[in-house]
Amino acid sequence: MLEQARELYGVGRLEEAESVLVNAISLRAGCSPNGASLVSSNAPPLQTDPATATSTAQLLKLLGDVRVDAYRYGDAIESYTQAIELGGASVSRGAYFGRANAFEGEALKALKANNEDNETSDALYLLAVQDYSKCLEGNYGDNNVSSKGSLIGVQASLDRALITFERAQAWRALRNWKEARLDYTSAAALFLAGKDKKRSDIATAQSAFCAFEAGDLQGSLKTLETLSRRLYSSDVRASLVATYYRVGDFSKAENLWLELCELDDAKCGKYTDRAWLLEYRRWTPGVIQAMQDFLGMR
Repeated sequence: MLEQARELYGVGRLEEAESVLVNAISLRAGCSPNGASLVSSNAPPLQTDPATATSTAQLLKLLGDVRVDAYRYGDAIESYTQAIELGGASVSRGAYFGRANAFEGEALKALKANNEDNETSDALYLLAVQDYSKCLEGNYGDNNVSSKGSLIGVQASLDRALITFERAQAWRALRNWKEARLDYTSAAALFLAGKDKKRSDIATAQSAFCAFEAGDLQGSLKTLETLSRRLYSSDVRASLVATYYRVGDFSKAENLWLELCELDDAKCGKYTDRAWLLEYRRWTPGVIQAMQDFLGMR
C-alpha cells in the first residue's frame, strides 16, 4: 500500500493517496477501514503491533506529506507527530523535517488570518526551528559522518545543507538575523561541498542580507562584492547598490546602478516595488528600505 500511495501522491492524486494511507494505517491499528479519526487532529496515541511500528510510521510520514501538499497543515502535523512516536531514526528524521514545513505553513496562515500577528506565527516558527534542529542531530546514514562530525559524500552534504537552509529561513522569519546568518553561511558551504553552486550562491546572498540586518554593513558589503564579481546577477548588484548607499558611498552606488540598468534583464523599474523585493527576490526589510532611499535620493 505504501508504494501505491506514493504513486498516487507522485501524480498529485492527493485524496486517493490519503484514502489508501488512512485505510492501511487503520488496518495496522486493528480498526475497520476508513478510520480517519485515528490520523486526524486530536487523535489518541496510535496503538500498533511493535513489529510493524516502523512500516506504519512510514505510512504516517507519507500521509503528512500528502496533507502538507493539500495545505492541511494541522492534520499534517498530527500525522508527522504519530510517525515520530512510532518510527525509528530514519523515519523520524523525515517526519521532523515534514513537521517543520507544516509548522511554517501554519505560521504563514496565522500571519494572513490575524493581520500580521507575530506572536502566534513566531511560536510556530520556533517549533519549526526546533524540528529542523532535531533533523540535524545524529548521523546521516552509515559512513556518512566522520568521527569529527564532518559530512562525507555529496548527497549527505546536500541533505544537511537543505535542512540547515530551511532552518535559516525560519530564523529569518523570526527576525533572528544572527542565527539566520550563521545557518545561511553553513548551508552555503555544505551546498558547495555537495557541488550545488547555485544554491550555495543563494545561501551566501541571504547571509549577506542577514549581516546587513544585524548591523554588520561591512560584512554584508564584502560578501556582496565577492558575489557580484563572480556572478552575472542583476539582483546581487542591485542589493550591492543599496548597501553602498547605506554605508555612504554614494558615487559607487550611482555608478553601479547606471551600469546595472544598461543590462537587458536588469528590471530596474521593479526595484521600487517593496512586495516584489520581499516576496520574490527574498530581500530583507533593511536592504529594501536602503534601495528605496537610494531611488528617492536620485
